[in-house]
Amino acid sequence: MELLQRVLFTLVGAASVCYFVIKVALGHWKRRGILHEKPKKPWGHLKGVGRKRHVAEVLQTLYDKYKGQAPFIGFFALLKPMLLILDLDSINYILLKDAKYFMDRGLYYNIQDDVLSQNQLQMDGIEWQHMHLKLKSLQWQEKLQNLLPALLKVQQTFENSLKDKIPKTVAAQNVTELVEGFNIDCISSLAFGLEGDSLRYRNTQFHHMCKSYTKSNFNIYKAYLAFWFPSLARLFQYHVYSPMATQYFQKLIAEKLTEREYQRTQSSHFDFLQLWCDSRKISQRNQMYKKLENQEIVGQAFSFILAGLESTTTTLSCCLYELALQPDIQHRARSEIRAVLAKHQSKLTEDALNDLVYLKQILNETLRKHSPYPFLLRLTTKEYELPNSIFMLQEGNHLIIPTSAIHHDAAFYARPDKFDPEHFHSKNVQQRPPCAFLPYGMGPRACMAQHYVQQQMLVCLVTLLQCYSFTPCAETIIPLTYDNSKVLRKPKKDIWLSMQKT
Repeated sequence: MELLQRVLFTLVGAASVCYFVIKVALGHWKRRGILHEKPKKPWGHLKGVGRKRHVAEVLQTLYDKYKGQAPFIGFFALLKPMLLILDLDSINYILLKDAKYFMDRGLYYNIQDDVLSQNQLQMDGIEWQHMHLKLKSLQWQEKLQNLLPALLKVQQTFENSLKDKIPKTVAAQNVTELVEGFNIDCISSLAFGLEGDSLRYRNTQFHHMCKSYTKSNFNIYKAYLAFWFPSLARLFQYHVYSPMATQYFQKLIAEKLTEREYQRTQSSHFDFLQLWCDSRKISQRNQMYKKLENQEIVGQAFSFILAGLESTTTTLSCCLYELALQPDIQHRARSEIRAVLAKHQSKLTEDALNDLVYLKQILNETLRKHSPYPFLLRLTTKEYELPNSIFMLQEGNHLIIPTSAIHHDAAFYARPDKFDPEHFHSKNVQQRPPCAFLPYGMGPRACMAQHYVQQQMLVCLVTLLQCYSFTPCAETIIPLTYDNSKVLRKPKKDIWLSMQKT
């Protein structure tokens, strides 16, 4: 009996302590006089997220309710206090004008124990600055503009495989799987130096390693834990990415770098891997250029899987879905593609891609309506007072910018729930503030590969639309439903469409 009393006393005591800790944590913004929606214990503002709701829906609701009342409101991701930024002028200061105060994202990384996290997307502080300076000294961003030849090599393989796989008509085609194969081939070829043909061969080890991360909810939950408890994660040498994947990519990069370094001629390679390989040779000749170590190259290469695979696959598949539902828009896009190719002797040159004005509008409208990343994260690195606010942001304050909610604001987009490429007609774009469209972020922490990613998606759409028309089929889910368990906003199930040779 005495033992039972002790156990009960311990349990009640532990529960009381937990309740007190939760109550204090969720009172953070109230004690500071910051406007906020009352949080739910212990979920904060994330109750139901992952099951009944997507985080984008939560941010949209708060944005619609409080926009205009304050430049920002308090927000809780479980017990972690954050500030939800609602005002576009404030966003402009945070991302661009005063970006030096908000250079960090606050994501988990561990360059000692988790090699794949050693990339520009995740790193912060002095580690990010060192990597940024290395890439800048190698004119990395300028060289990213010259990768179209390597991209077109992948496109040619993709086009040939399409002709064999879909010679005429397919009543029901998994277009998510189709464009995912193209994206994996682009990553394997341009970032890792591997030639791929995912439409014909989907069982490769590289394909498996890519899918093992993007398809695993376990990895997502591990990333959540590391985000909420970063100090504990580093203390216990926590791995977000599996040791098996880390070893595979480390070995692959080491082998490919050795292979390239022993090759006498480099003219046949115009890819990311060659840029990294050349950077090592340049740094040996000139100490002004900083050498990229093998582990750093592995992290940068992996970032193309981390940031580019699911997001581009989601964007391209959602784009084809919208075009299938609106044949007039699809027909106009195909007519433009054929006219541009005729003008440029059937060659997809840089000038040809620049001439695809309407197709770019379609792509941007897809990124707006189906924003793959529904928010941007920033971490205050220095004390800062936002304009038009008396509240002083402290070092360590986490900020969240609701990009998807902004992309669905009727003040900036006449019909936010309708897929309308005219939202991105030049006249309409000029009338909007720049921060009203943020698919790649903005400022020094924006996506460095933005130009390349746009080219990749345009090349894929040109390849598909010039030869095939897309219509809904029996397996097409209308309307789309989203996977609430992922941070990235993607359809819950793969998109299926009918494809007809044109």
